[in-house]
Amino acid sequence: MRSSLTCSPWMNMCSLITSSMMLATPVFSADAEVIAKKTKTINGEVLTFMKVLTADDEIQGFAVTRQGKKISEEALPKEKRTIVQPQLQRILETTSLSRKDSDRLRVNIALHHEEEVIPEQPQFGGGEITQGISKEHIVNGRSLSDRELEKQIERQATMLHAQNEKRAEQRDAQVLRWAKRFGLENREGLRTALKEGRQTLTLELTKNEIAELLESNDGSIEGIELYEPGEDDINQAMGATSISTSALPNTTTRGNGIGLYMTESGCANESRITNYDRLAGSETDHSRNVGAILRTVSPASFLYCRGGAVLPTAIDLHGLKIFGIQVIPPLNPPIHIVTRSNSTNDNTNYTTLDREWDNFSYNENIAVFNSGGNTGNGTGNVRSPGKGLNLITVGNYNDANDSISGTSPFVDPETGNDKPEVTAPGSNITAGGFTMSGTSQATPHAAAFAADMMSHRTFLQYRPYLLRANMLAGATDPIAGGFNKVGLGGIDFASAHWNGWYWYWTGNNDAFEYFDSQDGNDNGAIEKTFYISNGWDHARVVISWLNRGSYTYTHRNDAHPIGMDMDLRVYDPNGTYVGGSASWDNSFERVNFAPSVSGYYTFKIKRYANRDTNLNLRLGLQVNLYND
Repeated sequence: MRSSLTCSPWMNMCSLITSSMMLATPVFSADAEVIAKKTKTINGEVLTFMKVLTADDEIQGFAVTRQGKKISEEALPKEKRTIVQPQLQRILETTSLSRKDSDRLRVNIALHHEEEVIPEQPQFGGGEITQGISKEHIVNGRSLSDRELEKQIERQATMLHAQNEKRAEQRDAQVLRWAKRFGLENREGLRTALKEGRQTLTLELTKNEIAELLESNDGSIEGIELYEPGEDDINQAMGATSISTSALPNTTTRGNGIGLYMTESGCANESRITNYDRLAGSETDHSRNVGAILRTVSPASFLYCRGGAVLPTAIDLHGLKIFGIQVIPPLNPPIHIVTRSNSTNDNTNYTTLDREWDNFSYNENIAVFNSGGNTGNGTGNVRSPGKGLNLITVGNYNDANDSISGTSPFVDPETGNDKPEVTAPGSNITAGGFTMSGTSQATPHAAAFAADMMSHRTFLQYRPYLLRANMLAGATDPIAGGFNKVGLGGIDFASAHWNGWYWYWTGNNDAFEYFDSQDGNDNGAIEKTFYISNGWDHARVVISWLNRGSYTYTHRNDAHPIGMDMDLRVYDPNGTYVGGSASWDNSFERVNFAPSVSGYYTFKIKRYANRDTNLNLRLGLQVNLYND
């Protein structure tokens, strides 16, 4: 992970940045403040990208060449699109073409699909949390009781399932048409993709068949990559995350009614875990350890496991209907959280696997946690699918000394988004009869932590963007190792669950403008005010939103692969700028501040870029208040 640059009113950082670039002439006015900066090579040219906060409170972005020439966002060159993954390209170039079975290659093919944008009515909601209790649930301006909120969530889930059924029918039909066009309709990989609802086909093809696909110049092919099998990430923690003191003693914060889906190479036998359904997979020592961590941290949740490191199938999520008749009922309780302690692709590429898992979280509105590998003492690369913008990638720290493990990954992907976001205990974890270390052990701890919160805060269900804002705002435990490796901090249930405010906004892509027009200031930003007492030592505010993996994958080599870019600014009751966050490539922003005065603080969310107009708005905000 690398941090984006932020400037504060009392810091003279901006002038230092300007001088360090040694530009012949200034590229922005002296009263402008640099709030984000990154460097990226586009078509061989090194460009420095900046966001500046102007004196009139506007954020402007541009790029600067090595020669000091300023380039607007609109005039940026487009990176040449690469269809074939470099690793696969080298194999194709160094071996002769053949149709022999022995020369078959197993590849992932990412297909582009024209998806009908399904309309979503604008919805907003939120409330205040005091001493772990939600004082009020507001939905579209109306206060709901706990029971009314549960009914509202059930209706939302039903609508979501209907939308996804329609989306799946469209996707499957397009995949099948594509396969028939190239004579691939009888391949096993096609049947697997249709069964699992995937937009990526894993096929065994000869080099001639791959060449034919490339020579067709078929616009449906977004990318072809060499298939790489995943591997499980191996290498008294609940006190460190406040689970044992703040979650388990309470009957409502033990994962009640929450479906947790785990996947890796195998699954523990059903006799070993309570409240558990092994959907498929053979037992491994690793799965016994991971399953036991989930059960211990979230004892009342219901655990599902499917081996093979795969996403839940459509039947797992929604059951099976034939001619509109429910033949197989959906799982009960439904799956709300997915956790994967398995990773692959030791490189910085945003791959078909990252695309698939990002799309799943966006389409299903389900929170996904991934381990990201144990490469810290090697390449350091965060592995797939942990590179995804919608996934929470968890680093591993040793709770015996609150320091990051040397094996924990930290190198960001080519898309530039910061990884990992948070850390959890993962060193020398004894569970299920085995003691293991790695992000495999940290990730289920974080996922079960989320299940405990979700069982009490039902408004987090089917809102992974709000859950992520909540967890990142509450990751306040200081872990030694640096921001690059630790992320925002160690997860802490008492911090994330105890005091603060939450809010969310959803709807079509243009819902952002609607919410902007409804907040009393039609100024291009969504504004929200909350009362904060100066009796609190610290406040952390986080915004989080979802992106489509399909867009990110298509634009993975562009200057800005993220489909929607938002920025956050905070102002005190006197209107004084407190701080802001405006990264280029993250799907979250974070601001820490000490509330020096009591009163209503204003939080402004600006949509800096709306590149993916097919992306619906799914935005969450969490304000966490805590003391030393």
